[in-house]
Amino acid sequence: MTHCGHDPHRRDDMGAAAEEFARRVARDASRFGERLAEHAGEFARHFSREWRAQRRHGLAWDPSDVRAVLRDVRTLLSDVVDGVDELIDRMLGREPTPGTPREDPPDAWVRVVAGRDATCAACGRHVGAGEECHLHRRPEGPEFRCRDCGAPPPPSGATGSV
Repeated sequence: MTHCGHDPHRRDDMGAAAEEFARRVARDASRFGERLAEHAGEFARHFSREWRAQRRHGLAWDPSDVRAVLRDVRTLLSDVVDGVDELIDRMLGREPTPGTPREDPPDAWVRVVAGRDATCAACGRHVGAGEECHLHRRPEGPEFRCRDCGAPPPPSGATGSV
């Protein structure tokens, strides 16, 4: 029974809807990962086949060309993953609309699992995809710090950093 417009079951309905949404997103992410693995396998097989064909004809690819191609592929994949991160952030309301205050202070650092390779802004160490690190989202792009360096201390008088 509803009193004064308050329905005690509405919270359960919202929770169920959120849970179903999370399940669907997780299922789609799993499918995306499977497809990405298939594409990577196809790319590796094609690359290997072309490599062998070059060698059979007494030719060789220039190593700098190979590195450039692999770097371009890696950049493309990073852009796709970053685009998905941005989409999720917008869907969850993490991206502030112009003129509204940010939920997190601009100096906030979050401990995350890196979704791609990065470089620690403090020591320059390689942070591999799947490794725990600290992330600071800035307008010019994300800033990463390895676990050893950690998040920098907040500026004096500031709060909210992790």
